[in-house]
Amino acid sequence: MKQNLFFNILTFDWPTEPVNFYFSDTDNGKCQVLYFTLFPNEIGSLFPNLVRNSTNNLFTTFTGETEGFQPLPINFQTENEDLIKRYYNRQVNFYFRKVKKQIVKVGFVKENQVWLKSRFGGTALYDIYEKFSLKVQLRTVSKFPELVLSYDGQSKVSKQSVAQLIQSISPTYFNWVLCENQLYKWKKSQEDESIDPEKCYPVINKELEAALGIPSELPPRDNRYPKYLKNVQGFFKKFLNIPEFRRFIPLHEGGFIPVSPARIDTTSEESNQLLFGSNQPDAVPKFALKRLRPFRKSPYPNIHLFFIVHSDDTEHAKTIKSHFDTGLGTFEGMQSYVDLYFHTATGFSVVFKNKENPIPEIEQELSKRHFDPEVKYIAIYVTPYSKFEKDRQKREIYYQLKEILLKRKITSQAIDPNKMVEQGMNWKYSLPNIAVAMLAKLDGIPWRLNTPVKNELIVGVGAFKHVDEGVQYIGSAFSFTNNGKFNRFEYFLRDEIDVLAGSIADAVKQYATVNNSPDRLIIHFYKPMSEEELEPIQQALDDLGLPIPVFIITINKTESEDIVAFDGGWNELMPSSGTFIGIGNDKYLLFNNTRYNGSNHSKADGYPFPIKLKLQCTDPELLKDMKAVKELIDQVYQFSRMYWKSIRQQNLPVTIKYPEMVAQIAPHFIGDDIPPYGKNNLWFL
Repeated sequence: MKQNLFFNILTFDWPTEPVNFYFSDTDNGKCQVLYFTLFPNEIGSLFPNLVRNSTNNLFTTFTGETEGFQPLPINFQTENEDLIKRYYNRQVNFYFRKVKKQIVKVGFVKENQVWLKSRFGGTALYDIYEKFSLKVQLRTVSKFPELVLSYDGQSKVSKQSVAQLIQSISPTYFNWVLCENQLYKWKKSQEDESIDPEKCYPVINKELEAALGIPSELPPRDNRYPKYLKNVQGFFKKFLNIPEFRRFIPLHEGGFIPVSPARIDTTSEESNQLLFGSNQPDAVPKFALKRLRPFRKSPYPNIHLFFIVHSDDTEHAKTIKSHFDTGLGTFEGMQSYVDLYFHTATGFSVVFKNKENPIPEIEQELSKRHFDPEVKYIAIYVTPYSKFEKDRQKREIYYQLKEILLKRKITSQAIDPNKMVEQGMNWKYSLPNIAVAMLAKLDGIPWRLNTPVKNELIVGVGAFKHVDEGVQYIGSAFSFTNNGKFNRFEYFLRDEIDVLAGSIADAVKQYATVNNSPDRLIIHFYKPMSEEELEPIQQALDDLGLPIPVFIITINKTESEDIVAFDGGWNELMPSSGTFIGIGNDKYLLFNNTRYNGSNHSKADGYPFPIKLKLQCTDPELLKDMKAVKELIDQVYQFSRMYWKSIRQQNLPVTIKYPEMVAQIAPHFIGDDIPPYGKNNLWFL
């Protein structure tokens, strides 16, 4: 299928001649410090005794001739790329900050994010700012220097100053503040006595939003591609496609560059195929489940379902049970849809009265029940509070209940009765998702990948930052066979690298005990894996006598500050599912969506942005084999189709998504770990 793909990237010319940069080993207070990784290649000609290590710095005014600074001719095409990018980022920063008088937030590697005040969407409490990132890269997708222009969405800035808000709101809620057209970290700003809290206006984060009573906004489900493109095109036209900017960055004519056909490939046609009942293939679970049945029904012959419900919601529980049994609209019931047969015993359900603190009452009631070891139980928690509940203590009830049930080896499904009432007949669209999740929690298999079983192990590591504590937790090692069969997982903290290595090694050992030693280990990681993280994994494999290649695939969402591609040949602009694009240095954009055949696509399935993949291997030579690379990308794509919380395809593979989901929930548990029963099943769906 022909696509007309283009990037959100602009190219510009190299200087035709070397350019003099000026350097000193002494700071004059008006220059930029350079760490050793930014030193020019020939810096030894100016400072023969300079050692390139972390204890030494240099200082530069770049092209500004300054007393006490020595010139060095710089050939931009052969020079240290980090230095050249730093120079161009400085040019961009000067243009927007000094020439255009705009708000510029500088990132970790000196990339620039421009904040533009919007005339729309603000309220009496806050103003809206549109954010655009400009990142310089060299020869990534072309032969030229490149400027990636991305739209990063909106931020709210309070109309009340810190001095006004601090009377009623703790300063611990302040992170970034806007002060006289500059953004500062609040904590750091207070080290500068010239910054007046009367003139500091906080950028509204989630904590501040809750404290100010600003309603949370649901993530948009509409098509963001046209809006994104319209925004970056408007920014380009207003600020970049003008002679004033070209004096700083000599942009080529023609705007955003097309994707070279040599960079475009697609996953195999078989990647869209899933297996359902009796090994019958199909691509769309939404329709296939009803027609073909699940791949494997729950293995438990005796399933009992019971409710945990507040006394005000008992009628809602009866309605839910009725919909489970006989269906609602096009959903014909659990038996018909996922072969789920269960019994609900009279008087077994738990009805609690204390809505504010129900856990002690629920625990007391559960202790009175006789749980038959021959019966598999599933609890339906009819929650009085939605997942968007502002009160933290009320939100915690859901997690505490999950934990006390797991300790009793009981899986559970939460249902919001208010959502059911609000949706009315449309709740029939939620029931298939609930059915699939319940089947998976009861160890059934809704569908499986249609791929030959190979002797390899896939381990996924994902992370979620726990906002209340500011700690990053990691859920791992989620291990799978290559056909999508889930094995088990472990859970630990971010800094427990030795535990991560041991967990992955343990997964390999368990696999090797049941099967032969795997031919290779594939790790899907939520960020680039460092040598420090990889080394103990390799050591653990060596200790097991398994000198096998380890492939690491970093999987990131491309929500902002990054490369995106558009299909100019389709009104909705989203490239077809399975399209992947090489963007240099073993990195790829992969489009995961339900636009399978040309422009056929259901709006209800959403318009996800691509994910970005970076491939590494302990044997780098193996990444030169494009057949092996395509196979690894195919596998990421396939695992995005194994999400059993919904009948809709996701853009993130479950190897990353499932660990992230666990990492969202587990920090709320009172115990230090997940109950052992919870490590072998998908209770978190």
